[in-house]
Amino acid sequence: MGKLTDFITQDAPGKRVLLMGNQAIARGAIEAGVQVAASYPGTPASEILETLADAAQKLGFHAEWSTNEKVAFEVAAGAAITGVRAITSMKNAGLNWVMDMFMTLVYGGVRGGFVIAVADDPDAHYSSNEQDTRFAAFYGEIPCLEPSNAQEAKDMCKYAFELSEQLELPVFLRSVTRISHASGDVELGPIKAPERRPVFDKHWRMAWRWNVYGPPGPVEKHRWLHSKQAEIEQAVEKLPWNELKLVEGAELGIIASGIAASFAKDALRLLGVEDKVAFLKLAAPVPVAKQLTSKLLKSVKRVLVVEEGEPVIELQVKALAKDVAPGVELLGRFTGHVPRVGELNPDIAKQSIAKALGMELEKDEEREKIKEEIQKLVAPRSSTLCAGCPHLGTYWALKQALKRVGGKVPIVNGDIGCYEQGGYGIAGKRYEPSDSSESKAYPIQAPYETLDTNYIMGGGIGLMQGQHHAGYKDGALVAVAGDSTYFHACLPAIVNAVYNKAKGVFVVMDNHWTAMTGHQPDPCTGVTATGEEAAKLSIEGIAQAIGVEFVEVTDPYDLKATQQTIERAIQSGKFAIVVSRRVCTLQALRLKQYKPRAKQTRVNEEKCTGCMLCVSFGCPATTFDTERKKAGIDPILCVNCGMCKQVCPFGAIEEVKE
Repeated sequence: MGKLTDFITQDAPGKRVLLMGNQAIARGAIEAGVQVAASYPGTPASEILETLADAAQKLGFHAEWSTNEKVAFEVAAGAAITGVRAITSMKNAGLNWVMDMFMTLVYGGVRGGFVIAVADDPDAHYSSNEQDTRFAAFYGEIPCLEPSNAQEAKDMCKYAFELSEQLELPVFLRSVTRISHASGDVELGPIKAPERRPVFDKHWRMAWRWNVYGPPGPVEKHRWLHSKQAEIEQAVEKLPWNELKLVEGAELGIIASGIAASFAKDALRLLGVEDKVAFLKLAAPVPVAKQLTSKLLKSVKRVLVVEEGEPVIELQVKALAKDVAPGVELLGRFTGHVPRVGELNPDIAKQSIAKALGMELEKDEEREKIKEEIQKLVAPRSSTLCAGCPHLGTYWALKQALKRVGGKVPIVNGDIGCYEQGGYGIAGKRYEPSDSSESKAYPIQAPYETLDTNYIMGGGIGLMQGQHHAGYKDGALVAVAGDSTYFHACLPAIVNAVYNKAKGVFVVMDNHWTAMTGHQPDPCTGVTATGEEAAKLSIEGIAQAIGVEFVEVTDPYDLKATQQTIERAIQSGKFAIVVSRRVCTLQALRLKQYKPRAKQTRVNEEKCTGCMLCVSFGCPATTFDTERKKAGIDPILCVNCGMCKQVCPFGAIEEVKE
């Protein structure tokens, strides 16, 4: 048993431990007596379920990696309907997958506590957008709690189960990257063992409770949801994490929540105005505590709203101020006092508060000078795939195949996973916007320039079909996705391609793991979230069962064979699936499943012409001496996969004895 499991499962009230925010959320669920936990991996939320999965068998509850967030939500919701406590966790984008079920579930609510933990990602560190979960709480008319540190993350999660059962509704727990992936001192509480026996009564407290269409019907159930709003408003006023500090004579008041409240407090201290500014910290950004907020609004002339994400609190405060303090001046993201996009930090909060106070901040000339000097030393670079990553071989083979049979301007549609780095581009290059009225080709010089489109999980294969049905004829149509994404989001699109007679090549990069988010297992891995042996699903078998006529499997370490397979798929003129299969090299090394060649890969400098073709392959183990015009291989990074040897046209890359 690992150290994490030791103290996450320890029933030691009062003990203080250092926990990541996501681990603290998981501990809160454990202390609440959670019985079912379901999720799909997604940074920055993955560690919530990972932590719960580590503890599940010891504490006797169920934890699973579901095939996608929609299924995870439904698994947890199904458990909550039977009266047990359940949690589902996801990243910001994952919430989009559950909206259909979520917006309907709230019409009848739940019986057992149901917590929806979502980790938002301001500044899009790990995501394709900065979407704000708190709007979904508005949409679903349920409360949202927002912790400002790791301790609150644990305590709020535990309380959210109680609030959910009190209201008979799901409750959001909204984290952000700086909470989820930062660590803090957390005092543990007692663990409540799972003790509820699941029961079912379809008329529990409401006729046809779990059937939104059953009498009295959706409209009346919507009315029931509205009837809960007064109770929700009373509950958020009493949250123990609310803080109101009124200052006699203060002209400025600050309203903040979550991590932004911590930033604002730091900023007030740094500015030396803690006792000159009124302050309200809201534990629930949705809905805002109207009574507490009204007290602040009536006590000052100006109010600055500091929040992480969109102006969710600001909009509510603006509506409330119209009634209770129409003369107060509201400042925030709408007025430019807080940046409209991007992530907050203590410096930004400090600048925002100083601006609201009319204070001039002294510019730290020395610091700015140091930053300018350091900037000169920073070399532009792209993120890279790992040394020996099988995706490198797939991308190289795809590049060569498209050169030969891809037509004038092929389109390669991407997806979400490690392989999405195929669309990150090269940071050192400059690209000018084009106003072309015709298809325009751009050379793929490195694997990181391969993808032409990239949006969401499962999106690429759908886009490819639309391009086909639009009548695109200027080049081959290709989509790529990984094994985890294949099961998460691509199966309906494959059915659609067969049914609606689409054509194009779908390359599935099967490395057996959900690698990008931390090597969680998926339906191809053969183990569950808790490490139990499970069935290994066949990507090609499922495709054939659906009716895909062209399905071939290839090994991306064999570059020529993979290239030829992709060429055949393109030339087939059908909807074709190529499964490029090789276990993730990093995970194989960790699990001792990969046996590198006995010899070490080296560059024979006498044969090296300095053509840099091996460099364009994109492996981080490949180096290049710009003065001597010679390639090299970093023996520390190299895993001796042999792919670069296949790339070199001059035989300069050799295998030699150690």
